[in-house]
Amino acid sequence: MLEGTLEDDDYSIDVADDRDEWNSFLERNDGTPYAHWGWSEAVASYGHDHWNLVARRRDTDSLVAALPLTHVRSRLFGSQLLSPAFAERGSVVVDEGGDTSGAKRLLLEQTKRMADARDVGFVSLRGSQVGEGQGENFTVKNRYVTFRVPVRRGRDAVRADVKDSRLRQVDQATEDDSLQFRVGDSLDDLRAYYRLYLETMRGHGSPAHSFGFFRTLWEQLHDDGNLRLGMISHDGSLINGIIDLSMGSTVYQWGVVSDYDYRDLNGGSLLLWKSLERAAQAGYDTYEFGRTREGSGVYTFKKSFGGSKTWYDDLHYFPDRTAELPDPEDSKYERAREVWQRLPLWVTRLVGPQVRKRIGM
Repeated sequence: MLEGTLEDDDYSIDVADDRDEWNSFLERNDGTPYAHWGWSEAVASYGHDHWNLVARRRDTDSLVAALPLTHVRSRLFGSQLLSPAFAERGSVVVDEGGDTSGAKRLLLEQTKRMADARDVGFVSLRGSQVGEGQGENFTVKNRYVTFRVPVRRGRDAVRADVKDSRLRQVDQATEDDSLQFRVGDSLDDLRAYYRLYLETMRGHGSPAHSFGFFRTLWEQLHDDGNLRLGMISHDGSLINGIIDLSMGSTVYQWGVVSDYDYRDLNGGSLLLWKSLERAAQAGYDTYEFGRTREGSGVYTFKKSFGGSKTWYDDLHYFPDRTAELPDPEDSKYERAREVWQRLPLWVTRLVGPQVRKRIGM
């Protein structure tokens, strides 16, 4: 239920209840897979309150704007309204066929009312394309960047922009007969990926999502053609994996995992190239590498694949104007990361999701 649902002379706000209508709207208007109905189902599996808000024209009842919104309560990071939860690019999606600025403003006003009613510390609309000034008391912050590769130009043009040193790694891995690339097509493949994901997250000192979260994404997005699992094996054992999510004109990198002991085989470079190559051959416009900190090692790795650096516009609302945005990379969490890295894998699998579901970023 929504408290005080808004409307004006032109639009009304409601909660969507039609999966096909919602996903079709996103596909037509270049929404992200993090707004896909299936992503909402995965988020809801953690028990969070979640709303797929929509703005409709009052005269036609047609859907003109959409905003997935999740309430995450955390002792560590506070109470938050997020769009999207557990991802970096989302927020308001609008009908690209006309002026919908009024619908956007009404959705943001509804979001503020929900935040005030639930006494949250802040609202975070990540990777938003709404723009500053669209909503009263919302401010834009730029903390993370991504790299976007225009893949519509075709495979050869994309390859020409990759740094020579990275291409040498790709070619070396391609010629290595001990490495095998394939696309995962079963739940058994997803389970193999998840085992490596657990090891990767433990290595980072970060709690992992549940397998149920991934299984929901597989059942909802893979079956719709919006999820692709790339896998690199070494002599039959998985050493690199990547989940690419797609919707509209863009493929989004999400869920890169690797076995650090085999880093010198450059399977990670080969796997990323395979993702770029596939996006180009499938006719997408853009491949987006996911958010990262400017100047980090991951930043340098992604940059080497020739994309253009793009800042994420994160739109925030602070009801009491005193809350601070959480930063999981803050040095005050270093001790917790060190402890997590030493835990047995079975413990991280059991305990990790109970922690991860409270970390909405």
